[in-house]
Amino acid sequence: MSETILKVEDLKTSFMTSSGEVQAVRGVSFEVHKGEILGIVGESGSGKSVTSMSILRLLADTARIKNGKIEFEGTDLTKVSDKQMREIRGQKIAMVFQDPMSSLNPLIPVGKQVAEMIHVHHPEMKRDELQAATLELFREVRIPEAEKRLKSYPHEFSGGMRQRVMIAMALANHPDLLIADEPTTALDVTIQHQILKQMRSLQEEYGTSIIFITHDLTSITYLCNDVLFLYQGRVTENLPVERISETKDEYARKLLESIVVFDTEESA
Repeated sequence: MSETILKVEDLKTSFMTSSGEVQAVRGVSFEVHKGEILGIVGESGSGKSVTSMSILRLLADTARIKNGKIEFEGTDLTKVSDKQMREIRGQKIAMVFQDPMSSLNPLIPVGKQVAEMIHVHHPEMKRDELQAATLELFREVRIPEAEKRLKSYPHEFSGGMRQRVMIAMALANHPDLLIADEPTTALDVTIQHQILKQMRSLQEEYGTSIIFITHDLTSITYLCNDVLFLYQGRVTENLPVERISETKDEYARKLLESIVVFDTEESA
């Protein structure tokens, strides 16, 4: 088995509400191995996104990690300072969200936004170096007419192309771990497949570990090595994708009935 890059042990995260404490994540444990893709699947409210926000320490002010360890490359992220965590985010761990428009500034060209992400962690780079690095990223994620599109604004891109911009931004500093939270949910099936193929090819090229969060088991079976099922904040199943048909979890069995097989020969 390959090296473990992330180990989450007995993670418990709660929210304080006017009605009292609500437990969103209830003792979740799992591992992500170097160069592999872990799928986390569950319905809305299962704790998928709260788990990812806990890893990145991007929880709302009303939320608290109550218990557990989040060990990334030998460091417990629950114990590092805010400054250390800011250095880890974007450089060591990056994230792609469901809605690119909520993450992109509508008033700034996308090329400049990606360049700024690189500059945060590499302030020594000059403007022409930043532009060259951004252009290379756009080409890697297969944005057509990459040089021309550097000056385009978010609204000038389709939903699928905006998500490619977000993947470029996430990969800007060659992170060791990429967390993708429902990155294809708002896209049609054809564009979903293109984005999944793009993520898989980039993972193979760079050896980046990925946590892929979704409610869609079709994407999991196409992309991932292992799958973790969450229900009401608890792990109900954790197994290799090739053994997914063996699951005894009721929710997983229902999802299995809806799997669509992608045409793996279709070009991105």
